[in-house]
Amino acid sequence: MTSKKEWRVASGELQLHAQARHKPLRYHVPIALLFSFVFCTSTLRSQDIHFSQFFNTPYATNPASIGLFDGEYRAGGVFRQQWRSVTTPYRTFGLGGDAANFAGVRGLGAGAWLYNDRAGDSRLNTFHLSLGASWTKKLNAAKGETITGGLQFGFTTISIDYSALRFDAQFNGFYFDPSLANNELFQRNGLTHPDLHAGAVYRCAPVKAGSTAERELVQAGFALFNITAPDVSFNGENSPLDLRSALHVITRFPVSEKLDVQPMAQFMTQGKFREFDIGGTVRFIMLDRYTMLRTLQAGLFWRARDAGYLFVGSEYDDWTLGISYDINLSGLVPASRNKGGLELTAVRVFRKKPVVPARFKACPTQL
Repeated sequence: MTSKKEWRVASGELQLHAQARHKPLRYHVPIALLFSFVFCTSTLRSQDIHFSQFFNTPYATNPASIGLFDGEYRAGGVFRQQWRSVTTPYRTFGLGGDAANFAGVRGLGAGAWLYNDRAGDSRLNTFHLSLGASWTKKLNAAKGETITGGLQFGFTTISIDYSALRFDAQFNGFYFDPSLANNELFQRNGLTHPDLHAGAVYRCAPVKAGSTAERELVQAGFALFNITAPDVSFNGENSPLDLRSALHVITRFPVSEKLDVQPMAQFMTQGKFREFDIGGTVRFIMLDRYTMLRTLQAGLFWRARDAGYLFVGSEYDDWTLGISYDINLSGLVPASRNKGGLELTAVRVFRKKPVVPARFKACPTQL
């Protein structure tokens, strides 16, 4: 599985990739042709979009992440750009917001998530909007153990511009000739389909104030996306979107007074595609007092048979910021020159803050 989406035509020789597959290039063809594709009467398959910083994109990682935070409200955003060195850059941005204990009901979470992705010369555009809700049940209050279930329901709109594409029928044997007919019969240039996703998350986050135990975290989640298997065909034939299953594990434990280690992993399957991300970060605590938490983070991750990526980030009170860069290691290296994707994330939590206790200094007795 790639870290974004892939459109594959089963009977065609060319594919449009929104992230490189793990196969070597077999044909020396112009890059413009390499990233074009043909529409035939065969089935069309696609993959979901997702992000390298799965630990900083809760709305895209698991529906049960809705409302699963320490605070009242949360807002987050992500921007990703990739393949600038290969073709027209692919750009994705996402925005989301959620509430914990929604409408005063303890344990109820509610939120919204949208993203827009534009890929390649064809300007293949995907827009998604969904609403979600979750319910959290406490298992052990002393240990901070909870189990959360969540649902997301929404729609996705996909459109494409055929005018910038090149087809095999326009190759006259020596060069590409745009005056030749492409011999394609397009049924439509856009579609809209409903989405239904579900997930569950187990979380253990002790709340022992004044000790390093409150920095410990274990979180494991499982989610199913595209439960209704919507039709995503552009050529009039039924082509259901494959169910995607996703498992993620995020942990954190202190190794010293100022240092935490955060190992993480994610595994996803969709149809015959697989993706496995593993890595971790080191978290240095500069300040942790009352409602102020300021940290610096850095880490390394590996996406099996595709890329490695670097991450740096920071927590500044109610803000969490991150930046990562994918170093491409797949069969696309001759074209990509190891350049992959830049990803930026930002999350803000809104919470009621306790009054900071006043400190008084006794004055000497005045004579």
